[in-house]
Amino acid sequence: MSTILDVAKQAGVSAMTVSRYFNQPERLTPATSKRVQAAIEQLQYVPNAAARSLISGCTKTVALILSDIANPFYTTIVRGVEDIAQKHDYTLILGNTDESLEKERRYIDIMMSRCVDGVILSSSPGNDHHLELLFKRNIPVVLIDRTVKDIDADAVTGDTYTGGQQLTNHLIDQGFRNIALIGGWTGVSSLEERQAGYRLAMETAGLKPDVHPGRTDRQSGEEITERLFMEGSLPEAIIAANNYVAVGALVTLRRLGLRVPEDVALATFDDIESAALIYPFLTVVAQPAYEMGSRAMELLLDRMKGFAGPSRKYRLPTKMIIRNSSQAPVPAVH
Repeated sequence: MSTILDVAKQAGVSAMTVSRYFNQPERLTPATSKRVQAAIEQLQYVPNAAARSLISGCTKTVALILSDIANPFYTTIVRGVEDIAQKHDYTLILGNTDESLEKERRYIDIMMSRCVDGVILSSSPGNDHHLELLFKRNIPVVLIDRTVKDIDADAVTGDTYTGGQQLTNHLIDQGFRNIALIGGWTGVSSLEERQAGYRLAMETAGLKPDVHPGRTDRQSGEEITERLFMEGSLPEAIIAANNYVAVGALVTLRRLGLRVPEDVALATFDDIESAALIYPFLTVVAQPAYEMGSRAMELLLDRMKGFAGPSRKYRLPTKMIIRNSSQAPVPAVH
């Protein structure tokens, strides 16, 4: 296996010059860079990443810690982060917390031990997020999808507050009055914003909000929908906190022999491929997940390059897509 000394000898330069080729290429003349590159290719030299990190002070790795990687919304975020990371020669390390604050803290400890250069985080429910440990080590942090109370950091989120208003107003315009919002963790910023937008639209229309918090998985949608049915308080229309909760509600309504939207209308947040393939096709407020990921990585790159300005908050616009699941039934003509 070739060493940096072999490359230096082959190129007729010093080992320090070869090191600069990798870490400070702007300091070399084009002719010198060409000789070093030729030697590297001829000897098939692969630089030692650990050694390079000791010289440059960076590992060229970033961490993306997400709350639920199984959700297609988050997998699209991963693609956005990864594309920008690879473009700038960064390796992405992925962590999935399953909405567990304990797992989140464990991942943060692991990422610090790996000496990552930066972290993008979609926070888990709870208050003790361990982020101060990253700040103490001067590891830049960008929050994505969810912000964290009392943490001043760059953040990229979707405008689901407006989305909550739009979904609710759409259902009200369809003639529904008894509209419930189901699912979503209490204390998570993005879910609380959806609730706030829903409440404003309901109260503005003179209607009583009906909120049933839960989790963000399919089982939560099933549990809440069945409970409402058993209690005899199933609403005319349901807004699910996210796509997984919506699927759970839809499955339960079908199992109970109820039709969507004829018996209960349904709308949700976050578009997924199956939303336009399963029947009834789901009305959604879609967030620009890929753009959220790419924008977050761009902010992190700025911080890793030394940007020390005030925190930047980007709230990206959402898009409402109206499909069958929320359409009021047309009265039959006799």
